[in-house]
Amino acid sequence: MNKRKLFALLVTISFLVLIFYKIDIHNLVQTFKIFNFKNLLQIIILYMFGMYLRGFRFKAVLLDNKKYSVLELGENFIMGSFLNIFLPARGGDLYRAYKLGSDKDERKMKILGSILVERTFDGICVFCILLFAVLMYCKQQWIINVTYSVGFLFFGCLIVFWLIFKFNKIDFICEYLIKLVSNTPEKINKPLINIIKNMKTQLNSFIEGFSVLNSFKYTLKTFVWTAIPWLLECYIAYLIINSFNLHLGFAAALFVISLISFSTMIPSASVFIGPYQYAYILALGIFGIDKSSTLAISTVHQSILLISQGLMCLFIVLKNNFLLKK
Repeated sequence: MNKRKLFALLVTISFLVLIFYKIDIHNLVQTFKIFNFKNLLQIIILYMFGMYLRGFRFKAVLLDNKKYSVLELGENFIMGSFLNIFLPARGGDLYRAYKLGSDKDERKMKILGSILVERTFDGICVFCILLFAVLMYCKQQWIINVTYSVGFLFFGCLIVFWLIFKFNKIDFICEYLIKLVSNTPEKINKPLINIIKNMKTQLNSFIEGFSVLNSFKYTLKTFVWTAIPWLLECYIAYLIINSFNLHLGFAAALFVISLISFSTMIPSASVFIGPYQYAYILALGIFGIDKSSTLAISTVHQSILLISQGLMCLFIVLKNNFLLKK
């Protein structure tokens, strides 16, 4: 087992210890039993619809390039997000860049840069959701500190990406490096120069993926198409929480979605077990919901989303195989 996997396993175990410490098993089981299935079909349909809506956001990030359809971009997002659940280091996003680049004969580093911008907009939208929830309901200092830290992180990233795109110095830096290595023996400098030139090409392609930040129209469009699916996910969380007869307001869903979203950034074992449930416990703990009940709710919520996403991926794979055979 490598160090990354060992660290992720230790993180998961640590969170599971916090979750199951002094938990009421009877209350946990009873909470599972009171789940009302009447909203289940609506929840699944809304979640699948929201996943496909991400195609509009990706289309905006790619400046409405006509070579990409909203449907295939939505499916690209769904497949990548599902793989992110199981692969370390956001491996699903690397798959998205490779798959779309291969299918459309596009530079993969450019697509990867666009995906990085896309994920930054995700962070900004979730920050706005959390900020609204804090201003509307909660004044606890720990959550205020988390909110401002998250806002600083994602807005800071967006500004940095824009500055990198606007004042691109890759050519200048690489030419300077080429001059430096030119003074070395020919056997050394030739392969080094080739590496630097290749690096220059790849980095310029990567930065080109930030092009959306140079257009106010497409930046605004990207933000809008990022916000709509996230608000839909908040409504889904609201339906799931109140399917357990808790009668909590919409603020609870806002806290749940924002905290579980940020929990997926924490290195952990597969399917985010540990951080996901603990983030849920923190979110509903603000409203006085006990740990045992919250664990049951978070398990049902995560299971519904995993099964829905798995079914979507299965449909996409079968559909693509059918088209290839045809």
